[in-house]
Amino acid sequence: MQFKSIISRVEVLPAERIIWNLTLFLVVVNLIQIFWRDINIDWSSYSGVAAIAAGCFVLGQFYRVSGRSPRIGLALICTGLFTLFSSMMVVFNYLLMPVVTSPIDVSLVWLDSLFGFHWPSAMVWAANNPIINTVLRIVYMTTMPQIIMIIILLGLTGRAKELHVIMVSMTITSVIAIVFWGYFPTHGAKSLFTLPDGIEALANPIVTLEYGQDLLRMAAEGPGFITPSEIKGLIAFPSYHIVLACTAVYAMRNVKWVFPVFVVINLLMLPATPLHGGHHMVDIFGGIALFVFGTYLAEKMVRKMYRENGSAERLESDLRRAGPATA
Repeated sequence: MQFKSIISRVEVLPAERIIWNLTLFLVVVNLIQIFWRDINIDWSSYSGVAAIAAGCFVLGQFYRVSGRSPRIGLALICTGLFTLFSSMMVVFNYLLMPVVTSPIDVSLVWLDSLFGFHWPSAMVWAANNPIINTVLRIVYMTTMPQIIMIIILLGLTGRAKELHVIMVSMTITSVIAIVFWGYFPTHGAKSLFTLPDGIEALANPIVTLEYGQDLLRMAAEGPGFITPSEIKGLIAFPSYHIVLACTAVYAMRNVKWVFPVFVVINLLMLPATPLHGGHHMVDIFGGIALFVFGTYLAEKMVRKMYRENGSAERLESDLRRAGPATA
């Protein structure tokens, strides 16, 4: 009876419920595939991820339901949901292998050539410009820390609607990207090209030629051992790094004191993506287009939710009472 009382007090807002329901669906689908196909999973590491996500969610519920701090509750709940959802989406993506259709990378290389882009030449340029290349390498590694920082910052400054928009947008775009990849797989320029001797060592890309070959092997044979410590992403087109870079800038547009920083960092993400992610140049355009489409849908969906759902309006009222969002 006490358990039912606790469950009845759990407050998950409509935008959060979309992500929660989809995450539970992914958990079930992933588990069925894992046991049916006897996939080798790093259970210990994924249990740790689940524990962190659950801890954030439960603590966030405490702050929200008790009324102690709706802002802290919002930040923690969305952090927990994002952590679990993103990890389950990555596992689902890996479980799509082996792929049954041919990759479209050759076509993407042809499209790149129409714009005058040649990936090996770009890597030679990176190797010959070590300072710029190092900056771009660091920028490429900031994507996930940026998203976590944004979720926390929007939550703590009481920007519930803006936070829910980017959460729903990331949900929509990740589903579309993975479904598209399932039908039209891409492994990136690093899976097709070789580089002149010494260039890879000098350029020191985050995603290497060896990883490109690993992608081809997994596409043919299956994912092998799935562990969060070795996940680097499978999808070349559209670039999800670019989707998240655009999302970061859009999310911070009204937080004036950090917006310029996010603009600079994520403009640098454009050249960093082919150099350190092994992407085709057209992957960047695909990522931008996917962001625009996903965010347009998310804005419409969240606006409708806030208009129709009283709990969302009450949350906004609580957040305003907690103090103005002046950041």
